Amino acid sequence: MAKRRVPISLLLWAVFVATGEGQTSVDLRTQSKSVDFSGAISTKPMQTGTSLPSTCAVGQFFFLTSAPAGSNVYACNAVNVWTLEGSTPAPNASLTNELLSSSGGSTQWLALGGDIAGAPNSVTVTGLQGRAVSTTAPSNGQVLEWNTATSQWLPVAGATGNAAYIFVSQTSLTIPGTVHLFGTANLIVDCFDSETPPQQVEPDKIQISPTTFNVTINFATAQSGYCVVNGAGTPSVSGGGGIPPVGGDLSGNTAAATVTGLQNRPVANTAPSSGQALVWNSTSSTWQPGTVAGGAGGAITSVFGRTGVVSSFTGDYTFGQIAGTVGNTQLPGASGDLSGTLTAATVTGIQSRPVASTAPLSGQTLVWNGSQWAPSGSGGGAGMASQLGDLAVVFTSPNVLTIGANCASTTPCNVRFGYQVYTITNSATATIVGNATGAAYIYITGSGTLVVGHNLTVVCSTSCTQQPGVTSFPANVIPIYTWTAINGTWNGAGGLDQRAFLSSKALAGGQGIIITETPGQTTLAVDNGVIPTYLTNSATLTFASISNNACAPDQSLTVTGANPGDAVAPAWPSNLPSGVLGVMFVSSANTVNVRLCNLSGAAVTPPSNPFRATIVRNY
Repeated sequence: MAKRRVPISLLLWAVFVATGEGQTSVDLRTQSKSVDFSGAISTKPMQTGTSLPSTCAVGQFFFLTSAPAGSNVYACNAVNVWTLEGSTPAPNASLTNELLSSSGGSTQWLALGGDIAGAPNSVTVTGLQGRAVSTTAPSNGQVLEWNTATSQWLPVAGATGNAAYIFVSQTSLTIPGTVHLFGTANLIVDCFDSETPPQQVEPDKIQISPTTFNVTINFATAQSGYCVVNGAGTPSVSGGGGIPPVGGDLSGNTAAATVTGLQNRPVANTAPSSGQALVWNSTSSTWQPGTVAGGAGGAITSVFGRTGVVSSFTGDYTFGQIAGTVGNTQLPGASGDLSGTLTAATVTGIQSRPVASTAPLSGQTLVWNGSQWAPSGSGGGAGMASQLGDLAVVFTSPNVLTIGANCASTTPCNVRFGYQVYTITNSATATIVGNATGAAYIYITGSGTLVVGHNLTVVCSTSCTQQPGVTSFPANVIPIYTWTAINGTWNGAGGLDQRAFLSSKALAGGQGIIITETPGQTTLAVDNGVIPTYLTNSATLTFASISNNACAPDQSLTVTGANPGDAVAPAWPSNLPSGVLGVMFVSSANTVNVRLCNLSGAAVTPPSNPFRATIVRNY
């Protein structure tokens, strides 16, 4: 049998071929270690396409080639559910002064809003608790006052009911109506010098413009001191020349302002057509009415929770697609002096001090009450911060005076007699009837009653009492006002303020004087421990004949309050017979005995005479 030899090299080649034909792929996950693809010509670790697959497994990624740059990568976080990963809206010129905010699932650029506006690093507070603050620059000492006509907080003079203006060595002084802000020509002006205490100075002439409300005061010689302008209540910005002008993005005045700009950029005075929007025009540098139209740049499917399809804006700026819906709960939160979100912020504090959310009334001001800034004072009248408006009397009409319009349960008008304080919480009216000429005297009695005394015919409302036949303030009352009337009509300039809420009467008890306070009254009394008490009485007594060296039977007289042991100072008749002596003593309660003895050397009969007994007592 012939043997054939097979070369070893051929055998090894056959084994190699057989092995190669059986292994068709390599599992990199299990058959490789520390894989480095940095030297590879190209790598594509995920699927790509112009649309997302309808099915996916958890952990799978997909690159959507049709999406805008930065919004291409999607992950399968649940079976058959794709989620956009790491999307950050790209900034552009239209997003100036906006903040990048996270909604929890996506991010978006949002502008500041609500009570604040401007750039994030230069925020301007434009409101308080959702109520607008005027852009008018305040003057020194002014306060924020709520104005219902313009629905905003406005700076006004801080004085409540009057305002003072200092002058030095002047013969003429003009106080513009735009400065005192009373908004009326119905003013009272008083001037005082610079002495201590100030003395009233009588101006040579006072003129008040009926249109501008400017107050011009002239003196015969140069004077230094201050003048006080007083109107009917708190300085007002409503009506006439008292309305301050506005500027910036507004024109006109605060009572009738016109918006002429947005963020100091002018708005064209062109009437828009239905459906148009404001579009910035860089050629004319104005906001102008423009048209919102569709385009190929994609669709805005939902903005701030409002759905619709808007693909692009015509004009200087074009917006791309915004995907997803932004809800109110996704806006960035505000803190510190703000609440809500940065796009709808509410100012709840000033310098970390809280502001009350109470809606203000017209004319009220923000006053610190120890824990927060809160509206104070009554709408349309003087606030009660310094009680300067308490029980003010106002000329309401030719027939009616209103007393204490600001007196209410929240801002009571209080008066004090001794340690008794009376609270007045309702206003009153005094209506003149008939055709009389005279004056009214308005005052508070010691029992806390508001009285209108007069020599006219006056009808009082239920909150006051009218008292006829009064021509001056009675004793022991608190004067409030006097007001004159002519031919049955109150004189519009006839009121004189008699209030003096800072006055006081200090009583100190001297030696032997006791001061006692009772409701509405101070009583002065003698201190019997220091000053003696005198008990005295007299009576006509008749004695029978008295023998020599003998005493007559005792006679008695009544002295109320006398007690046995009290010392008696007798007062003897001037015509007692010579040699007749007497003695007086307290024999029992309220009774003084009188005893006469005869040492004349002969019998005598004393005539009937008045005898007086006095007891001096110290306790």
